[in-house]
Amino acid sequence: MAKRSSEHIKAQRQGKERDNYTCQICGSTDRVHGHHLLDVQFNGIASPDNIVTLCEKHHRMVHQGLIDIDKF
Repeated sequence: MAKRSSEHIKAQRQGKERDNYTCQICGSTDRVHGHHLLDVQFNGIASPDNIVTLCEKHHRMVHQGLIDIDKF
């Protein structure tokens, strides 16, 4: 995984703040991550609108292809 720019790190923090540091799948507040809906490697923008907060378990499952996340 490529190193994230400071803009992307800021967007992840802002997205987690918006979501009250709560996993948007299960509601957990333990070990949450800011997941890019459209990854940086695919020209995902550095914006909280491109971030969803996930717990470590669900973040891993998304990257394993076990969960798909769509934004409406």
